Amino acid sequence: MPRPDARRITNQTPPPGTTLFLIGMRVTNPLRVRAWLYVFLAMPRMLFHLRRHADAGMLTYRLYAGSSLMVLSYWRSPEDLRRFAADTDAPHLPAWRGFNKRFADTNSVGIWHETYVIGEHETISSGMPPWGLAEAVGAEPIGRGSATAAARLGRCPV
Repeated sequence: MPRPDARRITNQTPPPGTTLFLIGMRVTNPLRVRAWLYVFLAMPRMLFHLRRHADAGMLTYRLYAGSSLMVLSYWRSPEDLRRFAADTDAPHLPAWRGFNKRFADTNSVGIWHETYVIGEHETISSGMPPWGLAEAVGAEPIGRGSATAAARLGRCPV
């Protein structure tokens, strides 16, 4: 564990495209243990994989617990993040497909994520009230023109 630094510090200028990714889950029905345990156990597998595969692009992460469990992570770029999410050899895609097949829209467990790139953002949530940015500025249904992360990022003014 790094030692504390008593100096006042700030970040160095991040390379263009550095990406902040927030992802979390919220237990919406504690009795549906199979649903929320499935989501809960998927994240450690992904983080372990990403620590072993630095070339995937995740720079660092932190875990947080509150009304929603959350992972805050920084990535080299949104492309690296999307590449990991779609990688058939990485643990995310099978977990995401399994969630959508078994638990999406069941009101058992909620998931959410938000992606921030300098000057841009993209958010999504499912199975729970608006969270994060959607809670702060309002929410709208995903539909035509907003179905993919790339499309949602393209709607943002720079």
